[in-house]
Amino acid sequence: MDKNHMQGLFADAKGVTSSLCGLMLALASAACAAQAQGTATAGAPSAVAATTTPGATAPAAPATTAAPMSRERFDELEARAPITTRFPAGSIKSDEVAQQALDQAAEDRQAVELRYILDQRACYPKFLVADCLEAARDRKRLAEKRIKQVEYEAKVFQRQTTVDDRDRSLAEQRAKDEQDAARRLQEQKEKEASSARKVQESNAKNQEVQQRIDQNKDVPADYRVRQHEAEVRRQQAEEAARAPERAANAAQRQRRIQEAEEHRLEVERKKAENERERAARKKNQQDSQTTAPAAR
Repeated sequence: MDKNHMQGLFADAKGVTSSLCGLMLALASAACAAQAQGTATAGAPSAVAATTTPGATAPAAPATTAAPMSRERFDELEARAPITTRFPAGSIKSDEVAQQALDQAAEDRQAVELRYILDQRACYPKFLVADCLEAARDRKRLAEKRIKQVEYEAKVFQRQTTVDDRDRSLAEQRAKDEQDAARRLQEQKEKEASSARKVQESNAKNQEVQQRIDQNKDVPADYRVRQHEAEVRRQQAEEAARAPERAANAAQRQRRIQEAEEHRLEVERKKAENERERAARKKNQQDSQTTAPAAR
C-alpha cells in the first residue's frame, strides 16, 4: 500500500471522527453517569471499538436513567481546577464539605471517563496510536488518583463522624443509665431507712406497752377497774359543771341572732316607709303642678 493511499484512509477516519464526535459525547456521558452510580459500563469501550473502522455504523446508546452530559457542562467541568486544588488535604472538616467533595468527585469522574473516550477517539486516526492511547491512559490514571484521594478523605471523615456520633450517643446513654442507677440506689436507701424507722417506732411502742403492763402487773384487776370508773366520773362531773356555762353561751348566741333579725326587719320597715313618703310627696308635687295652670 503506497503512502498516498494510507493518507487517504487516515483522512477518511478523521472525517468520520468529526462527524461522530457529538454522538459519542452523549453516548459516553450516559455511560459515565451510569458507571458513577455503580451500574455496568462494559458497553462503552465496545462502542468505541466498534466505530474504529471507517464507515462503520454507530451503535445505539444504551438505556440508562442518568441524563446525558451536555457539551457546555462538560466544558465547565474540564475548565475548573483539579479536585485536589479545590479540596486540598486536611480541608474537609464538616459533613457539608465532605458531601460537596463526594458530589464533585462523582462529576469529575464522569468527565474523566468522557474525556478518556474522546481521547481514544482522537488517537485512532494518528500514526502512533499506541503511544497516544498510553498517554490518554496516563492522564486518566492521574485524574482518577486525585479523585480517589479526595473521595477517601471525605469518606474517612464521614465514617469518623458516624463513629463520633455513635460514641457520643453511647456516652449520653451511659451517663443517663448511671444517673438512673444512682437515683434508684438513693430511693432504695430511703425506703430502707423508712422501714428501719417504722420498725424502731413499733419496737418503742411495744416497749412502752410492756412497761405499763409490768408496772400494773401487781395491781389487782378490780382496782384498775375502779380507777377507770373514777376517771370516767371525774370527766362526767367536769362536763356537768360546764353545762350551765355552755347553756348560757348558747342562749346568748340565740339572743344575738334574734336581735340581729329584729334590727334587719326594722331597717326594712323604715326603708319602706321612706319610700312611701317620697312617693306621696312626688304625687302631691305633680298634682299641684297640674291644678296651677287650670286655676289661671
